Formats: sequence, structure tokens, C-alpha cells
Amino acid sequence: MSRVINQINNTLIGGRVNRIYQISAYELLMTIRANRQNYKLLLSCHPMYARLQLSDLDFVSPQSPSHMTMLFRKHLEGGYLTKIEQVGLDRIARLDFSAFNELGDKVNFFMYVEIMGRHSNITLTDESNKIVDCLKRISPSMNTTRILQPGANYQLPPLQDKMDPFKADLVPGNNLTKTYSGFSPELSREILYRIDHGENFRAIMDNISESDNIYLCKDENGKEYFHVLPLTTVDSKCAPYSLSGGLDEYFGFIDQKERIKQQTANLEKFVSNEYQKNETKLAKLEQELESSYNSDEFRIIGDLIYSNLHLIKKGMTQVVLDNYYDDTKITVTLDERLDGKGNGQKYYNRYQKAKNAKDHLLEQIELTKNEIDYFDSVKTLLSNANYVDALEIKEELESLGYLKARNKQKSKKSKKPQFTTHFTKDGIEINIGKNNLQNDYVTFKYASRFDHWFHVKDIPGSHIIVHSDNPDEYTIRLAANLAAYYSKARNSSSVPVNYTLVKNLKKPGGSKPGQVILSTYKTIYIDPDEKQVKEFENGKD
Repeated sequence: MSRVINQINNTLIGGRVNRIYQISAYELLMTIRANRQNYKLLLSCHPMYARLQLSDLDFVSPQSPSHMTMLFRKHLEGGYLTKIEQVGLDRIARLDFSAFNELGDKVNFFMYVEIMGRHSNITLTDESNKIVDCLKRISPSMNTTRILQPGANYQLPPLQDKMDPFKADLVPGNNLTKTYSGFSPELSREILYRIDHGENFRAIMDNISESDNIYLCKDENGKEYFHVLPLTTVDSKCAPYSLSGGLDEYFGFIDQKERIKQQTANLEKFVSNEYQKNETKLAKLEQELESSYNSDEFRIIGDLIYSNLHLIKKGMTQVVLDNYYDDTKITVTLDERLDGKGNGQKYYNRYQKAKNAKDHLLEQIELTKNEIDYFDSVKTLLSNANYVDALEIKEELESLGYLKARNKQKSKKSKKPQFTTHFTKDGIEINIGKNNLQNDYVTFKYASRFDHWFHVKDIPGSHIIVHSDNPDEYTIRLAANLAAYYSKARNSSSVPVNYTLVKNLKKPGGSKPGQVILSTYKTIYIDPDEKQVKEFENGKD
């Protein structure tokens, strides 16, 4: 926290607040112009991922600003960030702003960012420390000692009486967290380990106070940790990042999934339920179809009755007939109200009804299998989707009638799907469709006839377009790897990937987005390589 605040002080102090967005219920994003550059300052009071940082990530803000957003814009936009400081070594920061009110008078505001797990909060006060508003209001009925709501006087949370490790000497003990302010259990273990191996406590603290890096570490169970020095007790090979870059790397994927969950109204659950519902429906239809295959028995009985009309009279409930189809005797149940012709016709009607049902069941089974394939593809694409991709998937489901669209107003102009584009080391453009709308767009509208198309064989996944009519082996294997990685077969080996020229593809009439028919193609088998994918997407391959 102290190093991040130092970075913000060196970067943003004196900067002008251009815009404020509330990108979620727990997060504010400020764009600040400082030193002739625009910066994004993220303030989060999320119960699990609260933080304060400069960020290079792309965030999508709600189309209509909230009341809170308008309030913060009213007081802070056009003002300047004059100071930011940490309260002791606690996870509390105060940002000082200088702005102008409606009369043109200069006024000061303070924003407190408290990073304390589920008690995290962001509070704006005026210069008399009276609360303007906060992201999480705490009424007197919820807490009688510390009220956080408009009009109340802001007071800091209770601070712990611990020593400042940057000033105090080492106190012998096996738990530095209880002794020093700002020490996590992981940092305490790391420092004690280093001291046991000959390092000096003061030298370690100097390294912390001067570090401009964050080191990401994974323990043996895959759990991630980070700090401004390598946590060698967790991982002997911690990956170094810049302060903001490391936080973006650590929180970026988590944030992305969280935003997808919040903004798409349990989309993943809906898709899984639809997939399971159709699986259950298919099993029932196939069971009914199995029963319908006995329909020929009704036709045979009808034939036998018409061959033996002289043996059947009204009032009979059954008759034993010679079955000339297999030279056996068969007992036939009769309707006593009907004569021989009437009973024969009744069995023919039952045969025709069962036959029609069989045709209907075959049609329904085919439709249900298509639904299963479709929702399987949506599940796969959703697992690889970012926030924008997920919103497009929701839009797709709304357009097909699976979900009810909240906003019934049609946009004047349909937006182009935001597919992903990267370039190989040789400058060849590669497009990745992350949902079915993107898949359709990059394949049938964006790509040219002589570009190459890649897709895993008979498995849901992304469409990959290579803008080359004659890609070399490196590009073919790279595109195949991308197709395998962004598919349901990501964790498999020797994944078959089909590739062909775009001109060999056709869109089936009346089919759902993302479906294609290919005539001529080649197949390559590839082991999905996450490392190569990430290096390529980061421009390092």
C-alpha cells in the first residue's frame, strides 16, 4: 500500500480529474490528466478484491451514470488531486482534491479509501470532514459508534497500536504480524526466513521501502500471492512486474469473471440449465422413439384380421389367428363393438399414428441435438469470454428469444462485434471469435475468400481467421493452437483442428450464429500450449 501510494504521488499529484465512472457497485474509476498524459486510477472497496491502483486495463462503464457517479462528478470533476497519503501503515488512504463550487469559490474535498476486507469502503467528505456520501452506507442501527452516511462526521476506523517497521528495530519473536503495523502473515514468515538465513532486518525493510516492483508467486496448491519483494517461502521463482502491471495481472482475470457474473445476470447458470434441460429432453425422446418402433406389430395384426374376416364377429373380445409372417399362433385383442373390418381398420389407424409419431420424434430429436450442440458451444465460449464477449453472448441469446431483452428500444445501428485481433512476428493478422456473433462476423463478413479459417473438429470453440492465402508452418501451428486453446478441448492432447480457405465455407440456411458447413479441408493435430498463446497475445512470440 505504501509503495502504491508513493507511485500515485509521483505520477498524479497536480493532475486534473477529467472523468469519474462507477464501474460496479464497489468500484470507482477516475481518469486524471497529469504530466501531459491520461491515467486511470481505480478505487475498489470490493469485499474480496479491494485495492487502490493505477491501471492499464480496459473497463466498461454502465451506459447511464448512477446517482453516486453524478454526485462525485459534481464535486470533483475539473478539480485537481493535490495530495495522497496513507494513514500510518494501515490500509487506509486519503486523497485530497481541490475544486470549485457553483459560485466559483475554491473548495477542498477528501476521499478516504479503506481496504479492510468486507468492511472496505470509499467515502467522500468536505473540508470540515462532513460526509458527502460513501459507497457503503452504515446507519446508526447498523453501527452506533461509527456512522457512515451523508451529513455525519467522518471518523477513522479504530487503528491498531503497533510499531512502525520502517523506524523500529527488530523485536525477537516468531510472529511479526502482531508486533509491526502493515505486516501480513506471509510477509512475517518471509522476513523471519530471510533473517534466519543471514539477512539484516533493516536491509530487508529498506528493500521494501524502495521497491517499484510486485512479485507474483504461486504455492504448491496453485494459490497466488503477491508482495513488493519475492516471497521465497511461497515460491522460489516469483515473477516480477511493475506495481500497476502486477496488480492488473493478479486482479484482471478475477475482476473480469466478477464483472461477467454481475453484469450478465447469471448467464452461465442459464446456459448450463438450458443445456441440461435439452439433455434430459433428448433422453425422453429417444425412449419414446424406441417404443414407437413396435408400430409394425399393429400393421401385421391388421393384415391378419383382414385375412381372417370370416372368423371375427361383433361381440368377440379376442381371437387366435395363424401368423403367416412367422408361422406362429397369435392372440389378438378385439373391440367387441366392432366387426372384423372395423377391428382391422382400428389396428391400421394405430399403426399410422405410431408411424407419424416416429417421424415427429425423429424430427424433435434432431432439433434437440442441435439445441444441445448450440448451448454446448455457448458454454465453451462463455468460459473463455471477457466482459464485452459475455455481453454479446447475452445479446445473442436475447435476439434468438432465449432471454427476454430488458431494453426494448432497438438501436439505430447495430454494433460490430468486438472480436480479438493479434499479429504474428511476420505481421500476419489473426482474428479470434470469442462468441458466436464474433465467429459469424469474422468468418463471413470480415475475412476475405482466400483467408484461412481454423476450428477444432466436431467440438465447440472459437473461429480463428488467418489473413493469408498461403500461411507457413509456424502460422498454421499457431492458429491451430489458438483454435484448440479457445475450445472445449483446451485441456486435451492431440486435438484435431480443421482448416480451409474461407471460400470453402457455407452458412446453413436458418442456422444459429456460429454454425458453418465446410466441404474441402485439412486437419492438423495439436497439443494446446497456453504459454505460446499468452506470449503471442502479449506480443512476445
